Amino acid sequence: MRLVRGLSLLDIMLILVALTATWQKMSWEAVGRVTLVDILQLVFLGLFLLDRVVRKDGRLSPAAVVTLGFVLLLFSVHLAGFLGLETTQAVDQWTKGVLKWSIFALFLVCAITHIARRGQRLWWYAGSAFVLGVVISAAYGLLQTAVRSATGIELDAIFIKPFFPGARALGANLYGVVSTYDQYGVTSQANVYRLTGFSEDPNHLGVMAAVPLLLLTALIVGARDGFAARHRTLLACLAGILLVATLLTQSRSGLLGIGVGVVMLLCWYRKRFFNKQVIVALVILGAAGLFVASTKTAQLEQLIASRTSTNDRSSQAHVEFYSLVVPVLESSPLFGIGINNFAVYYEFQTGRADFGPHSFYVATLTEMGIVGALVWLMFFLWVGSRLRVLLRAGRARSSLGDDGVLSAVARGLTAGFVATLVGNIFYLTMIFSAFYVILLLILAAPAAFGVERVLARRQAAVRATPAT
Repeated sequence: MRLVRGLSLLDIMLILVALTATWQKMSWEAVGRVTLVDILQLVFLGLFLLDRVVRKDGRLSPAAVVTLGFVLLLFSVHLAGFLGLETTQAVDQWTKGVLKWSIFALFLVCAITHIARRGQRLWWYAGSAFVLGVVISAAYGLLQTAVRSATGIELDAIFIKPFFPGARALGANLYGVVSTYDQYGVTSQANVYRLTGFSEDPNHLGVMAAVPLLLLTALIVGARDGFAARHRTLLACLAGILLVATLLTQSRSGLLGIGVGVVMLLCWYRKRFFNKQVIVALVILGAAGLFVASTKTAQLEQLIASRTSTNDRSSQAHVEFYSLVVPVLESSPLFGIGINNFAVYYEFQTGRADFGPHSFYVATLTEMGIVGALVWLMFFLWVGSRLRVLLRAGRARSSLGDDGVLSAVARGLTAGFVATLVGNIFYLTMIFSAFYVILLLILAAPAAFGVERVLARRQAAVRATPAT
């Protein structure tokens, strides 16, 4: 059923999932917590199954088959972890965790197949929707933080709470109060807020902005023709919004990941990285930063000292989480204590039933054990192999004189994926639907861009070149 410009209802649902994947505040309390993206994913799954029944087609794309294999392995690990649960609370947490993860995983399998069938156009729509969704969240966050700082009015109370009462954290995050003293010893105080946008935690937005920011940067630098090359200024503006918003989240994990990703792009592009759009954007941001620094020097010094300290309570807590892995592995080494049960296991120590591990790797080792960690490692290695195929295809097309877009997409996705892995060393965003959309864009790209044909053309061109 075609609705808009050749897009089917199934296509539109996929695009909406990508658009809202990072909008965590859009949620309700109904049979547990249900987010907007959960509902959209369930609708997509229902439409996908209906479409397949109507078509009498049960085939999956090769990438979806491999992904389904890993999903079944991970589900087996979750079932093994369930056998070790001893309390009703632990079972309830496991049930909620498995149901949520199952939705994400099945969506990933089905969406990979759908994009592989529909081709490059739908991949671009989905990728653009994901980037736009994060940009909208970041732009809202900038407005939200500015209004809160200037007037004290919280926009979330006006635009979010009445429609999405399930949001667990509303408003810009109050980081602290900065005090300054003038020459007469008079004290002035100013609230310091961390930007959240449509995310519930500033660190979530900071880490999840990595893929859109690095993908946009790669397209700005690497595209030689096509839409990206003609609209570099627009892409630079979007990237600027993401960069400023990420800085205002003050997320050290997000900035660490993005820093690693930028270094990767610098190694790939070298001098080409600093084109006109990048230089202009850096000059504008630098000038704005200097202006702010000159007007609020004392506050900025206190803030930088706080966020760069490794001895504060927050930094120590993130490091101490890794020390909690050993006791769990001593008691449940193979399959862990069950998905979503870290908080239950350590409630006696933390005093909180919702205190998560704040690290994907701590969560995996404690909740899924050594076996689960190995399955995830194998999966990530396979995802890396798909990125390697994309990178090879990008180089092959570049050697054939293309527009450089495929190479930019491959490099942007690779840098973004690595940035996400790095950002999750001390934070936990890879359990959210946004990460599965990132995996979708990576795993569906080889089929959508026809990389096998690209590599075959390159090999044919090499064989046709006369020997010298």
